Amino acid sequence: MKIIKTNISDVTRRNLDETKMSIVDNILNTVGPLFESEIENTVGKLVKVKAERKKIDGELMETKEKLEKAQINYNRETKRKKLLNRIRQIIEVNLTSDPSLKSEIVILLKVIDKLEDNLLDEHIEKMIKRISTRFSKKI
Repeated sequence: MKIIKTNISDVTRRNLDETKMSIVDNILNTVGPLFESEIENTVGKLVKVKAERKKIDGELMETKEKLEKAQINYNRETKRKKLLNRIRQIIEVNLTSDPSLKSEIVILLKVIDKLEDNLLDEHIEKMIKRISTRFSKKI
């Protein structure tokens, strides 16, 4: 057997832990920069994605608020239309000969835009009752 002299130090039980640490340090020094650049790229992408998500969430909230307002306006306009149709029916049936009803309709038409939704509902119900009582008397 031929003995060749090398620069590799002999590993004994005493310096085993030191040798392991030395090998780990060498590996980390060689491979570490590759991981660091990959980590930095990933963190940069993550920050961009979070910023985009925040922007999209803001746009989504704005759109949601606009839709909610549009829904409220639509419901209100539907109630106004229904109330005006009932008033038209009262006029067609000639129930406006009653002076109190006539003045009530005039006042209602003046303040219809300022009424709250629950008051609109009440007036719709009143109009329906008056029309139904008139038709029941006619029959």
